[in-house]
Amino acid sequence: MLALTHQLESRLQNVSYLFGPLTPDGALPIQFGDRSGGPRFTLMLDSGRLRDAGYCESQVAQIRQLLKR
Repeated sequence: MLALTHQLESRLQNVSYLFGPLTPDGALPIQFGDRSGGPRFTLMLDSGRLRDAGYCESQVAQIRQLLKR
């Protein structure tokens, strides 16, 4: 989770996010949206892959793409 948090902070400064509780199957929900308002989205992350920098980068890219809509 630390790798993802670092990437969120460094690459998406205008995005607010909130992590939810870990689910029994290992998913970690993250709710995010633009700080200036607008819709908020929720992604379910694979907590077992959060140490993988490539996985974290792909999730940051997905967040960026969703916020462009």
